[in-house]
Amino acid sequence: MAVLAVLYGIISGRGMWYAINVLAAGFFPGRHPLAQIGAFQWDSLLIASVLHLLVSLSVGLLYGATLPMLPRHPILLGGLIAPIFWSGLVHSFVELIDPQLNRQIDWLWFVFSQVGFGIVAGFVVSRQQRVPTLQHLPFAVRAGFEVLARIDDDDKDGGKPR
Repeated sequence: MAVLAVLYGIISGRGMWYAINVLAAGFFPGRHPLAQIGAFQWDSLLIASVLHLLVSLSVGLLYGATLPMLPRHPILLGGLIAPIFWSGLVHSFVELIDPQLNRQIDWLWFVFSQVGFGIVAGFVVSRQQRVPTLQHLPFAVRAGFEVLARIDDDDKDGGKPR
């Protein structure tokens, strides 16, 4: 996703640092002019790197936990459904937090970057070895409760539990 975002900055002519500075722009409300957003800034790079790492780890964990639940179509969920939902959520928050910053973001390219991340995540999950689960067992067994068996007095096995 980061590669796609930097590629967008280069293709659009806004500079390779554009996406990084836009990611950190919420911490620097005065840096909305294009000349400032497109130029390299150490503080923006550090903040954007930390933000990107935290969000990528969170979304990666979320994908890793949810995509295996849909074993037939992890790339569909990871590559299309989740990125569209996530992009809409981010768009709503950015509009509320900083409407001027919202106008700086090319949302079509943002969704494209999210889809790229989702397809890669779905592909990685689909290539992993399946782990057998105990979902078909009763909750008490899955939770590890010891359940006492019923003992019949007239049992032919000598009163052994069933």
